[in-house]
Order: sequence, then structure tokens, then C-alpha cells
Amino acid sequence: MQDQNLFSASLLRAFFMEQASMARSSAAAVRLLTGEREPVRLATTASIAFFGLQTIDGVATEVGDRVLVKDQADQTQNGIYTVSEGRWFRAADARTGRTMQKGTTVHVQQGNASADFVFAFQTLNPVIGADDIVLSFYQSDDTVGDIQAAAQGIIDRAQAAADVATGAMTTVLDPQFATKATAEAYSPPIAPTYIRTAFYDSSQVAGSGAVYRKNGTNAGDLVITLSDGMMKTGYTLASTPVTASMLGARGGGANATAAIGALLAGSYPHVLIDGSYQTDGNHTISTAKKRVECLGGSALILRTPVGTVTAHHPVIDIAADDVLIDGDLTIDGGSHAGYQASIGIRVGLSTGARRKRPTIRGVKVRNLGLAGVMALCVDSPTIEDIDGYNIVTPTGGEFGDTVYVAGVRKPIVRNIRSAKCKRDGVVLTYTGNLNTTDVLVDGVFADAHLDSPSAGVWVEMTGARDPRGIITNVVANDCLVGVAATDANSEIVISNVKAIGNRLSGSSAGNVFGVQIQSGRLDNWYIDRYNTALQLEPNGEYQFALSSQVGSFATGETVSGGTSGSTGTLRFQHFEIVITGSTVDYELGETVTGGSSGATGILVDFFASVLRVLPISGTFQAAETITGGTSAVAKTANSATRRIYVRGSAGIFPAGETITGGTSGATAVIAAPYQTPLAIGPGTLMNCSTDAIVVANVVTPASLSLSGIRGNTQSHGIRFNLSVGQRLRKASLRDIALKNSTSIGIAFRVTTGGAIDEMLVDGFDMSEWVGDGTGSSITAGIVTRFIGGNNPGLQGTSSVPINLTVNTTLSGLHNRALCHNNGAGATWTHTLPPAVPGLRIGFAGVHATHVMNIEPNGTDTIKGGGAGKYLILDPGERVTLEAYATGSWVVSATVGWAGDFEL
Repeated sequence: MQDQNLFSASLLRAFFMEQASMARSSAAAVRLLTGEREPVRLATTASIAFFGLQTIDGVATEVGDRVLVKDQADQTQNGIYTVSEGRWFRAADARTGRTMQKGTTVHVQQGNASADFVFAFQTLNPVIGADDIVLSFYQSDDTVGDIQAAAQGIIDRAQAAADVATGAMTTVLDPQFATKATAEAYSPPIAPTYIRTAFYDSSQVAGSGAVYRKNGTNAGDLVITLSDGMMKTGYTLASTPVTASMLGARGGGANATAAIGALLAGSYPHVLIDGSYQTDGNHTISTAKKRVECLGGSALILRTPVGTVTAHHPVIDIAADDVLIDGDLTIDGGSHAGYQASIGIRVGLSTGARRKRPTIRGVKVRNLGLAGVMALCVDSPTIEDIDGYNIVTPTGGEFGDTVYVAGVRKPIVRNIRSAKCKRDGVVLTYTGNLNTTDVLVDGVFADAHLDSPSAGVWVEMTGARDPRGIITNVVANDCLVGVAATDANSEIVISNVKAIGNRLSGSSAGNVFGVQIQSGRLDNWYIDRYNTALQLEPNGEYQFALSSQVGSFATGETVSGGTSGSTGTLRFQHFEIVITGSTVDYELGETVTGGSSGATGILVDFFASVLRVLPISGTFQAAETITGGTSAVAKTANSATRRIYVRGSAGIFPAGETITGGTSGATAVIAAPYQTPLAIGPGTLMNCSTDAIVVANVVTPASLSLSGIRGNTQSHGIRFNLSVGQRLRKASLRDIALKNSTSIGIAFRVTTGGAIDEMLVDGFDMSEWVGDGTGSSITAGIVTRFIGGNNPGLQGTSSVPINLTVNTTLSGLHNRALCHNNGAGATWTHTLPPAVPGLRIGFAGVHATHVMNIEPNGTDTIKGGGAGKYLILDPGERVTLEAYATGSWVVSATVGWAGDFEL
């Protein structure tokens, strides 16, 4: 009778689906529209992740689809959502408790299970995000009456057929066995559709029982031999999700490698790691859209191998698209014994097909070698809620990171905790020609990373595409470097950084830099107890858009400017192709070909409607068709511009000049030079043992701006360490106050050797300087043009002068500035700013061999000298100049001055 009821129930369900569809087209269905939301395309059948395109109820979603989410494990997440390639959000008409009130209905348009169904919200006055949102199949009074009447007829007609089949069905329908082994010994004359087991084996592990479904083959997860002794029937696990224990995994130190391997490598779409298991690792997921969930307290623990494993050894290796790993999972490398390069979870490889849209969430990674989570050449991964501890490469090397991301496009890295690792909390880097770009890193806490080098977040790029994105909300506690961003062309904005050090020493065991950065922007930062708060290394590598090109440049050759004489090394070159056509994307790394030109190149980046292609042969042309060799995507080139990157120039390349390749002999005109600036926004620094800010290692003529900086208790202020050949085009310092400098009192120093074309200092305050006054505030000798503003820290006290050591142009100095010449030299000429009434500047010749020529600007005059005549100040002499009228200076005070002017 039980089997008969099951049979009847299955028929009844089919009828309900058919009748419900018909009922909604009747007049009674019109009343369902009261309080109804706009229809949805699909409804879920299980809990999902709110990210990316995925398959719902057997139908692939598209951007903009409305989906009724009704089966979340956390029912507060239920509701109506809009599909996106990124994160999903609640639909505009279903975001409040009022719009999902009890009785509100919604119609489903498509889907294998829910097409044409209507569902109703059942929660009264729900509070979104706090209350469970419950939905159920909607039945109106008319629908129920129609279905009940017709269903009774179906049941009556089915009864006779069910009675005839009762004898056979009771022998073959869903037999249940104690273990898988006893089920496999079952030998019926007719194979049942399903077989059930109470446990996997005699160990009777709770939850290891399963349901198997006949698969139409003679192989599978379970195979029986029929009573004829010859015919075999295969069964596949039909339980959802499939668990590790269903495949024979046991805890308690037993080797579960085979079971975990079968679980992850199998084609099961939804699996569950349901315990703590020992494994040899190296488990590959090759099924697309696979969902791996983990029960709380689940773990995969690496067993000690036989011998030494030197190659990369991931515990889980993702080799498919749209894979989700979600839940409370610990991956533990144990004692590291035998593993030199163990990895918790790896997705993608530096060669081969690029994986897309993996999600790794809620994983603890412990005691591993290379990395906790590693992403290589992947598109749009999400890595979040990762907790790393003791990731330490056993035999040295440059790894030991909680999250390592290389050559990745559009990564989302959120909520990362990393403690006592060899290197970094999060690494964003390159592989081959591919930088990581379009990044979002939000929420990193790194603690006690003290190897050299190491950082809370480390950004290191050198590939052919420029990194873009945001890094925000970073806390680095007791790390060698708080945040390091070493890239010549980064357009990454770093913000909300807090770096706290506890080991103030110059050795590798100390906390060296709060932030080390080359390009991009830094905003809203707080740095305490580091040797140097900010290590700034402006690296304005040139990018040239070229026109009138003859020949092909060669990567690595020297490029020379015909007018400026500037030279630099060509690091990369690419075609920037603006395309029109379909919205289907090419594959990164594929070879693309121009239909008319026959030119070929490797696609290394695409964003918006712009392709970036490394040339292989030929020259791409506008208006031709660009076809991908792997993707077969074809689009029209609207324009094709060759761009080159030039590094290491001590000179400046202007727009319009002709450049020549030293090896290739190619020539081209610079249409538009571009350099990525370095901008430092508001922040606070405290308790620095050496310098508050150091500017050093300038590679090419770069630009730098600092604004809104506050500091208290540091040894020195700002130090420009420019070596021979290093050059800053512009340096702008605004609204900077550094209090309580306690060492030799260097408020602001530019060391000799390099050059600064133009420096603006406005709002520079060191008025509470407590040093001994033997340092110098500005060594303006290598500053071609110095522009001063209202600088209370540079107002002429003997301890904070402006130090002039070579020919200098001064502009807009504060009216109480004092300039002297504490540097050797025979004679240097210093050009005054334009004379503006009320401006007052003092000059003191304090060096025994340095004669100061004080020259008026343009047509200005110094009274007593005449138009254009300069004042001569010998060692030991002092003068004060005041502008009493526009264009006119007068000597208002002197000490020992002989009245000398140019003859």
C-alpha cells in the first residue's frame, strides 16, 4: 500500500503542475494580481551564491533577469533579485518589508520545476535582513477546487493500474540496504530505479547513507549484477548534496584521499565536505559550476608524504569555470614535512585556458608553504572571508602568503585575515606579460609579518597592462611594511590604511616603512612606530602614443629624442585598438589577427571597448576586422594606435618630437606623452624613528604631490634623496605640519646629485621643532624653480632657513623667508620672485667660498643697481630686500654689506 501511495503521489504532483498552469489562465487567476510583484523569469530550487551568471532551475541566467530566491539556507536572504555579472542586488520593487508583505504574489515565467507557478510571501511585516522571508506555492480557492475535483478522477483511474503493478513494485521499488557492499551484492531479476543505503560501510559513519539512481550504463558509483548472473546495472549517487562520508571518508586520522578525490573530481554538481579528514591533497575540480559546501568544523589535513614534494602541491586545484567553495573549511598543511610548495586552494595556471568566476569563501588556511589561496591567470575571481596562519615556505623563496593573485583580471578580495606568515597578507602581482588589474581589495588585517620583504598588502607589477582598481580598509600590525605598491604605472587608489609597528630598528627584524609606493594614490592613512612612515619612489615611466611611424621598434632597445636628446629603454610596446561590434569578449592571451593587414598580436588586456595587443608581426589598421584565434570573436577596429613604454630617462620627452630606435632604426612622432603621477592625500604619522617621509629611487622624470599630512614626534621631517641622474619634474607640498622633530632637525632636505625642475611648498609648518637646529630646511640648490607659499615653518629663524647651493629661481616666497648659502661653490645666481608690495626676503652669505648673486626677475629692479642689475653678497654679508612697489625692490637692512652691484 505504501508503494501504491508513492505511485499515486507522483501522478498527483504531475497533475498539480499541469492544472496549476491551466488555472492561472482562467478568470479566477485574474484575482491573483492583487498585490502581485512584476513577474520573474526564474525561481531557485536550492540555496545559491549571489554573484555572477549561473544556471537556475535548468536555465542559464542573463544580465538583468529577475530571479525569485526562495530556498536560501539563511532565509533572511530570500526575495527577488536582479542578475548581474558581479554581485546580485534585490530588485527595485522588492527591497522593503512593505513590498514583500504576507500575501504578496509573484509569477514565474520559465524553469524546469517552477515555470508558470505563482508563489506567495508568507512572513507578516518582515524586517529585511533580520526576519526569515518564507515563500510557498500559491493556491487560490478556485484553483484548489478545480484541482481537487480533477485530482480525484486521476487517483481513481490510477488505482486500477497501481493494483496490477503492486506485486512487482514491492520487490523493485527503493530497496534499502545496510551498507554499499551489501547493496552491491543484491541480485534482483529487475533493476530498481533507486537503491538506498543506511551507511557506506560497517563503520556506520553518521550521514554516510545515500540514494543511488539507475544511470542506464553498466558502471557508476554502485553496480549490481542481475539474477541472470550476466547483466550489470550502474547507479549514480542521487543524494543532494553528495557528502565525503557517502564516498567512504572517515575521520579520526584515517586516510580519506580516495574519497575526497572522488568527491571533488566527480561530476556531482553539489557536494559537501562533512567532517575533518586526512588527505594527500592534489584534488582537482574539473566540473564547471560545481558547488562545494563545508559543514562547520570541516577540515582537510595534509598527510606527510613519502619523500620530498618540491613542485606546487595544492590541496584543492580548481580547473573549471564558475566553481564555488563556500563554508567553514580548514585546510591544514600539518608540519610542512616533505612539502616545499604546498597551497591550500589554487585556481588557474600561468598557461592554458583562463578560468572564470571562481568563488572561494570562508576558508581557514594553516601551516602551508607557498600560499593559502592562489589565483593565476583567472578572470573575475571572488576570494573572501579567508583566515591565514603560519604560511611559511620551509626552504626560503619568495612566497608564504595568505592570498596570492597573479595575472588576474577583475579580482575581488575581501575580508582577509593573515597572521605570522613569511611574507604577505595579500599579494597582487604579474605573470609573464600579464599584470593583475581592475582590482577590488576591501578589508585586510595582517599581523606579525616580519620576513624581508613582507607586507600586509604587496602590489608588484611589471606586465604590459596597467593595473587599475581600489585597495581599501587595510590594517597592518607589526609587519615589516604596512602596504607596498611597487609599479611604474599603477592607477590603483589605496585608502583607509592603518599601519602600526612595534619593532623600531633599521634591521630586517624591524618595521621599516608604513607605506612604500611608486605611483597611484594614497588617501586617509595612519602610521605609527615605523622607521619611515612614507617611502615614496615616484616612477613616472613614459607612455607614448605614436604617429607617423616608419619601421618597427624593438623591445629593450634605446629610444632617443631628436629634439630633446633624452634617451630611455623601451620596456613594452602594444597596439591600443578601439573596437566596435558584439558584446562577446575575446579570450585574454589569445592571438588576434587583422583581416586586412594580416597583423598578429597577443591580447593582454581589454576594458570597455579598448583592446591592448602585444605585436607579433605587422601593423594593425583602422576599419579592419580583428578576429580572435581561440574565441573566433570578430569585431571592427575603429582605430589602432601604437603605444610604447620608455623607462630610465634622465631627460624629458616633449610631445611632437621625433624619436628613433637605436637598434631597429624605427622612427615615430610622439603624439601624446603620459606619465602616471604619485599623489599622497591626507594622513597622519606618529613616532617615526628616522624620517617622516623619504622620496627616493626616482626612475624617470616623475611628478609628486603631498597634501594634508600631519605628524608628531619624528626624528627628521621630509628627505628628498635624489641620486645623480634622478629627476622630479614637479613636487608639490601643501598643508603639511610635522611637529616635535627631535633629532638633528632636518625639516626638509634635498640631497645633492639629482634635480627638481619645480617645487611648490605652501603651508609647511614645523613651528614646534625641538631639534638642535644644525640641519637645513630646504636645500634649494637642485631645485630649478622654488615656489613658496605661506609657510610658518620657513620664516627665517636661523634653524629653519632655505639653503641655496646652486643657481636657483625663487618664486612667491613668504615675506619673512631667510635664504642662506650653507654649501661650497664660487658664485651662484639666485633669481628673485616678481616684486609684489609687502614681500620681504632675507639673504645671508654664510659659506666662506660661496658668493651669492641676487638677481631681479625680468624687468624688475633693485634700487641702487638699476634695471636687470644683480646684487652681490660676499661671505659674511647679509641683506634684507623689500618690494615697496610692483617691479621694485629696495635694500631695507644690511649687515656688513659693501653695497656691491653688477657693474
